[in-house]
Amino acid sequence: MYSPLKPLSEASLTNIALVATDMDGTLTERGKFSATLLQALEKLASAGIKVLIITGRSAGWMSGISHLMPVVGAIAENGGLFYPSGREEPVSLTAIPDLKAHRQSLAVTFEFLKTIFPQIQESADNRFRVTDWTFDIGALIPDELQILGNLCQQMGWGFTYSTVQCHIKPQGQDKAIGLLQVLQAYLPEILPKQVVTVGDSPNDQSLFNQSQFPISVGVANVTKYAHQLEHQPSYITQAAEGEGFCELCNYILHRKAT
Repeated sequence: MYSPLKPLSEASLTNIALVATDMDGTLTERGKFSATLLQALEKLASAGIKVLIITGRSAGWMSGISHLMPVVGAIAENGGLFYPSGREEPVSLTAIPDLKAHRQSLAVTFEFLKTIFPQIQESADNRFRVTDWTFDIGALIPDELQILGNLCQQMGWGFTYSTVQCHIKPQGQDKAIGLLQVLQAYLPEILPKQVVTVGDSPNDQSLFNQSQFPISVGVANVTKYAHQLEHQPSYITQAAEGEGFCELCNYILHRKAT
């Protein structure tokens, strides 16, 4: 059952070592990065707080973002791949023995879904993906998204969606699992209790699971999906999208300084 989210002002964020954040609708404002966001990321880095992006965006997108942003890396495709900052090749977080067969199977699944929902369209960035298959969320309503998820599960796939895309993905692949893998292998000095996870939509809900990550924050636009989330964020910002993320950054830096 949905319960009201606690305001960010109630959070105790004095021992944060890593901010693990979604990108679209969380770092962006109307689809773009702002100068204020980049300044906030630089301030976190100067304070010794690392930032890791965890997004549903494709491998093709995140190979560039991980190099250009002041972050320690980026997890792409909802936990499928990890791009450490400064490294050209990604680290696979999901085992795919035969990539060609995997992509063919995803394509067959998508074509089947189109027989039931002929309006769905393959996302423009799908060609740059490795582990999952995406189509634009368009005008799909919650009941239709639930049907799509059930169909994918019946065919042995996982399914999730964000503000922009729907994802057909391997079962067991999600943002929290990918983040835990990266923490263990690349940031072993950081404990989950020192991580604040941030998001805004259903494909972020694994990051809101308090049994894995005790401190999670939703930017204000997450309330649009509140009744659709299995796990709720611990706290919520007053502002939406990138402005809400900057609100969180300022709060963390203020708490760290006091």
